Amino acid sequence: MEMKMFFPLLLLVCSVSTAELQVQSDNDILSHVRQTEGQVEEAESLTERQTCTQDINAVLREMTALVAALKVEVQHLQKDNEAKQLAFSASLLASGSGYTGPFNTDITLIFRNVVTNIGNAYNPNTGLFTAPVRGVYHFDFHIHGHGSTNPTSAVLVKNGEQIFTSWTHQPAGAQKASNGVSLLLEIGDVVFLRMRANSRIYDNTDNHTTFSGHLLFTM
Repeated sequence: MEMKMFFPLLLLVCSVSTAELQVQSDNDILSHVRQTEGQVEEAESLTERQTCTQDINAVLREMTALVAALKVEVQHLQKDNEAKQLAFSASLLASGSGYTGPFNTDITLIFRNVVTNIGNAYNPNTGLFTAPVRGVYHFDFHIHGHGSTNPTSAVLVKNGEQIFTSWTHQPAGAQKASNGVSLLLEIGDVVFLRMRANSRIYDNTDNHTTFSGHLLFTM
């Protein structure tokens, strides 16, 4: 009788132990799976962060290169804009009043009283305007005199070539002559006024005799 009861009890204990072992095994497997899933998720997150960091670095490099290119372009635009700002106006005498001439040969007129010289293309020491950029420029000149045996005359010259002339002559009274021209100039071309031989030109603090020019547009 005791033996008959022992075997069922033993079977029950074994079954319980097996079930506990199975549960423990399942728990271990589940824990391992969860741990593995966590590691996979962490690895994926790390990969995403690394990819995101790489993308950000790539974008930053592109933006840095773009900013550098824009800075260069801005500098070029600033230089171009500065080159396009060209204008000057000057009268013949720096102070006082009096005549220039007559001389027995042509001379370059030097307009020393500079009112405007944006771009510094006009040189008040030589009387020469030198084109810093290729473009179309406009020049005006006015000369003043008084009646005498000598005419009042000047020529606008480009690189040694006579372009336009102003000339007036009368025996008495004040006299004035003017002219103007638009010229296509290359870089380094020189424009100035030349007084004709045996002419005389008057100026005073009222600035009657003037020379002006400015850039119309580049080409």
